[in-house]
Amino acid sequence: MKRKYPKTYRSRQPIKVIFTVLISLILAAVILTVSLFFGLKRYIVYTPDGNLHLEIPWLAEDSPS
Repeated sequence: MKRKYPKTYRSRQPIKVIFTVLISLILAAVILTVSLFFGLKRYIVYTPDGNLHLEIPWLAEDSPS
């Protein structure tokens, strides 16, 4: 009996590729966020009100003396 479809190799399904790319992007975003948090942790300043903000030295405006 002859097949009606060609005998070809099918690589991954398109949904698998989309999920792989999506998971890779999410993982990269999580790694970037965690590394930024730990890298900028020393510049976090707590105000007397209990709030916090970043004081990054290279982004601070220089005031004239």
